Amino acid sequence: MDYVQKCFYDASGWNDDLSYEQILRTSNNLMHFPIPSGFKLSISSKNTEYSYSSLTLSQLSRLTGSLSYLYSSIDLKNTYLGTASLPLRLILDDYRFVKSPQQQRLQDAHFTPTGQPRPCILYGKMYFPSQFLEGMLIKRISKNVQLMMKFINTPKLRKLANNSTIVTLYLQRQKGNSSTDFIFSSNESLLGFRCLYKIGSDLSSSPGGISDSTSLSLGFELWFALMSMSPGLSTALRYSTHLSSSGKPLTMTLALNPLLGTIESTYAIKSGLNSTLSSKYTFNIYSYESDLLFGFSLLRSSEPPNRAVPPKSPLPSTLPITSSRHQPFKSLDEETHHRLLTTFMGINPGKLVTENNARHFMDTFNHLNFSSGLKCCASIAKKDLNVAWEGRFKDLLISSGLRIDCSEAIPKMGKYGIEIQYSS
Repeated sequence: MDYVQKCFYDASGWNDDLSYEQILRTSNNLMHFPIPSGFKLSISSKNTEYSYSSLTLSQLSRLTGSLSYLYSSIDLKNTYLGTASLPLRLILDDYRFVKSPQQQRLQDAHFTPTGQPRPCILYGKMYFPSQFLEGMLIKRISKNVQLMMKFINTPKLRKLANNSTIVTLYLQRQKGNSSTDFIFSSNESLLGFRCLYKIGSDLSSSPGGISDSTSLSLGFELWFALMSMSPGLSTALRYSTHLSSSGKPLTMTLALNPLLGTIESTYAIKSGLNSTLSSKYTFNIYSYESDLLFGFSLLRSSEPPNRAVPPKSPLPSTLPITSSRHQPFKSLDEETHHRLLTTFMGINPGKLVTENNARHFMDTFNHLNFSSGLKCCASIAKKDLNVAWEGRFKDLLISSGLRIDCSEAIPKMGKYGIEIQYSS
């Protein structure tokens, strides 16, 4: 269902990367990835052109499950694929290539024409035997504004809580390189505001338009609970660029929560077409507690990458030189010579080399067909090791992982499990 929601965003032209909630997505993908618990089986299908359903069975200490249903007002046939033909790059949460503003403008150009119903999506899920309910509604109000509502209902907890239903509303707006979110939750009458602003220079010819040459994103969020009179505040900074020598992308982030006193800094670099290295340092200015995490991911491609030669820098199309073997060479007049000199003086060799290397790296990466992915993350303070693997077997997607506790003399296995998914 998360994948269907991504398809809905792509089909309706909504840039999920331009959100403060996703500013730490790369570090979270590499160092805070989920590990399955016990055995889990998920079967999903596309019932009609606009509806999808999914059934999940889990076995940990007892048999549990869920049944979910999703409806989209627009056909997702151009974005939704089953597990048999789904490229793993779309679901392997690895290094995140942030969509450029140029790509977002191209998506906006294909938005629903004026006068047509705005796209919406409905989602509902019921857990059994607990009978918990959760749902979501996303409705596009205009090209740059959408309304999202989420709720959860806990019927068996009505005797323990005065309000068993929690509703959260999001009013989201994107315009150019900025986004704002207004949030209200019925839980303690919580009010929230998020804002993100992104600046950067685009690689106008990058394949897929999913990468910037250099970009800087700055955002913050404010929270205030009216019932308990409790405030909340956090701010974050993200810097993304490409190495000038190889074109490999890297991302650095810095997050600060002044009320809790936490500072987090992360560094992630795609060291190769199939590998990513990352690190994260956390520190609390009140308790002086700190932690250092190291993570890496390895992607296996079903075919070796082509060792193509990086494309040469094209000469400007404004050069007035013409030649013919039937005509003798003629000297340039003063005006032509001045125009030619001005054209070459405007070229920045360093920037040109960086952009060409980045384009070549992204073009080679986009043509790889990945078959599986391995992640590993270690914490110095917690002294644990998390490992996760995800790949395809026949028409099935298989995810597995485990957590190893190294705090004692003899390491012991903690959480572990396997998940099998199928979608038609």
